[in-house]
Amino acid sequence: MKTRPLLALPDYERIYQVIYSVLEATEVARTHRACILFTIAGTLILREHYKLPAMISAGFMGMMVDEKSSTVAMYGRMGDGPESDGQAFHAWVECQGWLIDFMAPIMGMAFKEDGHPLDVPRRMLQKPLAERKSDINELQRAGDFYLEHDSALAESLIDSQSAGSIDLANVCLVWFRRPPAAVKELALGDSHGRPKKLVLRAPSIEGVW
Repeated sequence: MKTRPLLALPDYERIYQVIYSVLEATEVARTHRACILFTIAGTLILREHYKLPAMISAGFMGMMVDEKSSTVAMYGRMGDGPESDGQAFHAWVECQGWLIDFMAPIMGMAFKEDGHPLDVPRRMLQKPLAERKSDINELQRAGDFYLEHDSALAESLIDSQSAGSIDLANVCLVWFRRPPAAVKELALGDSHGRPKKLVLRAPSIEGVW
């Protein structure tokens, strides 16, 4: 029997769309490198709007994205084993035994922007942490994942966030409405300080990992 996800797809998609749209509206944010902001904003939304005890996690992540070609997308680096630090890492949400990655739908875009042309479908990533593989070499089927959480790294990343980043996360929190309710009208100052109406738009989600 398949486990029911913590968030329904429309809720996951709305959270992803809100964060993506706010980042794109800033004109200066590097959306494809903003996993920590996706995670901070997603955590705030889950705590405030869903009353869920979401937590910020960070470290190494690997996931099989194409089993035919044995292609594994990795955030971090491989040394003697999987490694992560302030220069090579991923951030995600953990909540009630679930992994939730709100940046997953643009995973392929992120890798291509960084010069790694992986063809990754735009899918929701929300899986029970119990399904985590114990070794990265055990990834065999599409959606199989491996995580190594580094609590010290997570704390360091949170502490290093600028006031501007925290402000953007709070804009996401204020703008968000649980579907099917429409998001309210809200404006964000552009790079010249002029108000710019936020528009809900993001690359569409094509399925579920």
